[in-house]
Amino acid sequence: MTKFPQESVINRGKLNTVSTNPSAFTKSPNEKQRAFSKGHPLKIGIINIPPYVLVQYDAGGNISYVEGFVPEIISWMAEKYDFTFEYVEPPDGAFGAFINGSWNGLIGMVVRGVSMKNILLQEIAIVATALSVTYPRSLVVDYTYAFSDDPISLLIPFPQLDSTISGIIKPFQYEVWIGIFLCLLIASVVIWLISRAQWRINPSDVISFTFATRIVVASWLLMGTVFVNCYTSSLLSYLMAPTFLPLISTVQDLADSHDIQITTLKHSSVDSALLAATTGSFAKLGASLRAHPENLLSILENIEDIVFHQRKAFSYQETSLKQTIYDDFRTHKQCRLFIAKEPLFPDQIAFALAKSSPLTKAFNYETFGLKKGLLGSGNLDC
Repeated sequence: MTKFPQESVINRGKLNTVSTNPSAFTKSPNEKQRAFSKGHPLKIGIINIPPYVLVQYDAGGNISYVEGFVPEIISWMAEKYDFTFEYVEPPDGAFGAFINGSWNGLIGMVVRGVSMKNILLQEIAIVATALSVTYPRSLVVDYTYAFSDDPISLLIPFPQLDSTISGIIKPFQYEVWIGIFLCLLIASVVIWLISRAQWRINPSDVISFTFATRIVVASWLLMGTVFVNCYTSSLLSYLMAPTFLPLISTVQDLADSHDIQITTLKHSSVDSALLAATTGSFAKLGASLRAHPENLLSILENIEDIVFHQRKAFSYQETSLKQTIYDDFRTHKQCRLFIAKEPLFPDQIAFALAKSSPLTKAFNYETFGLKKGLLGSGNLDC
């Protein structure tokens, strides 16, 4: 990863053109569309979202280092197009949501600069972080081609170890146990009826076993032997191999759960989708967020402890959640966190620029080239 120290968070250079045709860079200066003059930095909005963007701060709370594969793309673009840039964080720490008639966060910083023809005067010219592509945002900003397909998943406490006591009945499903007890009951009744009939024919103290009685008893003993062997082998596997039960597996499980509550970043694509939902599991999750506003987090701090100790389900990009699990394991030397089997919803991540920005075509061209050409697989996920 490339690191940019504070004095070099402004990378030196210039942007000479925004043409999507690489051959245009060989043209004379008067044929080029200049975006801004040499030496003026392009402001780029970021939020600390490992592994997309990793921001380190000095003692004064200022940015000291920026790394991650999104800054790698920006650095590559700056070198290729010869421009300077400066990283800027939103004061409210939000990605951007439409609140009380205006946009906040990074999206708001982009939107407020649309009226300025000179992109150098805008609060930020580009959003370069793990920004989700949503329809409401697309109405006020221009997205580039998505450079990552990263679903919104659920980070939950690690699955609980299944009780060994319950393993006694686990070898068979409940339908099988019901069948065994019914067979036992039926066999007992049949043997009793045969014995009763024999006693009426020959009322003596000694009960003789007829051929029919022997067939019933032999069949029951054979069936019992088969079941005992199956049960013993299955019971050994259950007792010797630990079984972990996830707290939730699907979105519907989370919506119906009384033990696990959803938590997410405030003014993000997740809370916007859930709070706007009117039916289904999303509506239930949105109602949970309204009933528990403390679950709408203003900043991403101590997510691991919130999920583990408070037993919450935190929704975020899956790649970032995997990084969180890895970092938490390195710190605590144990598995404390887990990703639910079913994601909340699919998500795409892209750069965002002001409407009709002179930079959009160039970023579109290069992002598309990176995704289809250099990467081959079609995404930048870890």
